[in-house]
Amino acid sequence: MSNIKIFVSHRIDIDSEVVDNPIYIPLRCGAVYDERKNITMQGDDTGDNISEKRMSFCEYTVQYWAWKNTQADYYGLCHYRRYLSFAQHQFKTDEFNMVHGTALMPRSKMRYGLLNAATMEQVISDYDIVVSEYADVRKISTPCGKKETVYEMWNAYVGIFFEKSAFDLVFKLIDEMAPRYSKSAREYFSGNLHRGFNCYVLKKELFERLCEFQFPIMFEVERRLDTTGYTQTMLRTPAFIGEMLYGIFIYHVTTYEKWGKKELQLVFFNNTERIKGPMDMVKRYILSGVNRGLRAMIDPIMPVGSRRREVLKNIYYFVTPTKRMGVAEIQNNCEDYKSCQK
Repeated sequence: MSNIKIFVSHRIDIDSEVVDNPIYIPLRCGAVYDERKNITMQGDDTGDNISEKRMSFCEYTVQYWAWKNTQADYYGLCHYRRYLSFAQHQFKTDEFNMVHGTALMPRSKMRYGLLNAATMEQVISDYDIVVSEYADVRKISTPCGKKETVYEMWNAYVGIFFEKSAFDLVFKLIDEMAPRYSKSAREYFSGNLHRGFNCYVLKKELFERLCEFQFPIMFEVERRLDTTGYTQTMLRTPAFIGEMLYGIFIYHVTTYEKWGKKELQLVFFNNTERIKGPMDMVKRYILSGVNRGLRAMIDPIMPVGSRRREVLKNIYYFVTPTKRMGVAEIQNNCEDYKSCQK
């Protein structure tokens, strides 16, 4: 059997469900800031790591840790609420070409083929690249309406996800630091098929190439940024750029190189918090239905990433007990971490 490891990026402020399958390796993202006691889940803060970059690199701190500290034939990445579906059945998708799951519960784990390690191993080992399906940007709502190309879609989030200067820097740095991908970068961005969300399984050689492409550029972008006055979302600029680079890389190796590729549906789970009993499951099904109804009403007038939606999210987190770090707290934690390293 192939040695397959799919690393699952878990938040440290949510006690999320895990998938009981040896192929999945749950990892705490930004574990250097985790103050909880008696946590047994592996953190991204051992060995060669960038755990302190949690709020700017997001799940890439987990990817970096896997790259530098583990050995496998295949490396994968997914998130605590996004998983590739290994089910044979095709499910209805949204405008991002994602399947919406109610909650990460035993039945849904089985429904999307997450518990069958043998089947997963068989599918993955037959290919070099296993990725989520493309999304047609012409169907995706942005703060500036629907767009025709990947470039126009990302450009619609200037001033929301990142500054214009950071966005413009992407092509310049690719030309300087990774010119073999320059042509693919421009072709991918001028097309209308978006590959996002950083959920994949790659053969070791390809995974290492992906990391060698992404991280130098992400580090250089971070080095040049002046983050004074950034919102919590804009602090994630390096991660957004990493997602762009991921799309470019997959486009390049599937268009200009001869690798076996398998596309799977991507599932987004609305609720992944650890289940506390039968009544909790019933409650989640009800809340999930309410959530879908609200999204159907809100999404057309407050698209994902819009300023109006960010204001609504801030109000929601203010009036609910959900724990989230604010910008000031993030910066203070970063300073505390740096002081401890001196």
